[in-house]
Amino acid sequence: MLKIFTTQLNGVFQKILKQEEVFEDASRFLAQAIVGEGKVYVHGAKEFSGIVSEIKYGEDTHQSFEPLFEESQMKSLSSVDRVLLFAKQADDEEVIQIANTLTKNGIGFVVVSTVIENDSLSDLADIFINYELTRKLVPTEEGDRIGLPTLLTGLFIYHCLLLTINEILADFE
Repeated sequence: MLKIFTTQLNGVFQKILKQEEVFEDASRFLAQAIVGEGKVYVHGAKEFSGIVSEIKYGEDTHQSFEPLFEESQMKSLSSVDRVLLFAKQADDEEVIQIANTLTKNGIGFVVVSTVIENDSLSDLADIFINYELTRKLVPTEEGDRIGLPTLLTGLFIYHCLLLTINEILADFE
């Protein structure tokens, strides 16, 4: 089972990496905040809250990345700031509500989620990254499937963005 899981997960990562142009666009968009002396605020809905822990406590982070919420209150943002939102699916009500607030206030944002039919989140986002995880990865003997590594996939995307942003900022200096 572990070999199947690893192979399937690698396939998901490869699909994500095929969105190279979207990663470049998203990284440039987020780097604009850092160059403009703003911040990149990050929020992960539900299981993606682990990404906020990564930006607060992880070894590889950037000083300009901060959690979007502090004590359940959205931080005060300026027009030079950017937001990076993670949601399991593009119909997540919490993230749609945040996206509507950001749009109303003229704050640019990137969304990482799975595309679904008739979602409004991908339309609201300045840049939308499809995280390509639509079903559990490993079939069981009973005919079910197990292994839906949403947070792991989100962390992979976060680190890809961070690496690309660091590359952009190094070229800028």
